[in-house]
Amino acid sequence: MRPPCEIVQRDFLPVVRTLVARGLRNAGFSQTEIALKMDLTQAAVSKYLNTRLSKTRMNSECESLAQRLTEMIRTGEVESDQIVHEVCSVCMRSRIGSTLCEMHKDKVHSLQVANCQICSQLLGGQDEALSERASVIGDILEALKIIEASDSFEVIVPQVRANFVVCNDLAKTYKEVVGVPGRITIVEGRARALVSPQFGASQHTARLLLQAKQTWPGVRACLCVSGRESVVESAGKSGFKILSMENPESDASKIAESLSRTNHLPGPKTTFPSIHIPGGYGVEPILYLFGPSAVELAQRSIKLSDIVTL
Repeated sequence: MRPPCEIVQRDFLPVVRTLVARGLRNAGFSQTEIALKMDLTQAAVSKYLNTRLSKTRMNSECESLAQRLTEMIRTGEVESDQIVHEVCSVCMRSRIGSTLCEMHKDKVHSLQVANCQICSQLLGGQDEALSERASVIGDILEALKIIEASDSFEVIVPQVRANFVVCNDLAKTYKEVVGVPGRITIVEGRARALVSPQFGASQHTARLLLQAKQTWPGVRACLCVSGRESVVESAGKSGFKILSMENPESDASKIAESLSRTNHLPGPKTTFPSIHIPGGYGVEPILYLFGPSAVELAQRSIKLSDIVTL
């Protein structure tokens, strides 16, 4: 149990942090400012500034990376995620048949004997499960960009805010479904997802999507919007096939049971089915929209919201 992360933690990150801290000090930053810029404690910065670096095979890569990071931090023209992207990119490249890979095999001789290619397979897109997860995340991120760019989407957001989930063909449990933690809310009149999508983030809507996937095999995404009359009417005009429940219901399994009992179920090849849940005393009416992907569902939902605003 000696993964390459052990070498990254010992021989890569400390060297990069030391070099960046020194670079920023030479650029006139105080220890307090360096700590703030690097998201470290002042004590940690002091430690790095007083660390005597030893030579390793990663020194050249660390020095080149540190120079770029120092300039990026000094100018303040980048976000923190871009800093992390730069660090992880160098680390991952080095793990695929380069310095980190060689150092790891030297430390763990059995990996050399086995001709280990784990990092190449995982980071090179050869692991189907990881690639699928990345694809699902990419789908919902692109869909959220479409929604957040819309001038009209906010008119179909329910008072309880909008849930948005997406999965792949193999998803069986809610933990394999990506959702938006905290839902899609409204900020200054526009729809916003305030937290990045995560697997297992929205249990109820995720379970409903998994149930719907059994009824309509082509659906992979679900968006919950307002179920008021004008939205339902516009959904029909924008191409959604609407199934209306008779009674208010919030339990995903009971909604699924209702699907199995209805005589007016849209056919299994329906691309954009939807389920309308009526409101009741203290219960807001909700419309669950389904689609073949997050992006396609977002685009069709914008068409819906545009019709509502006409």
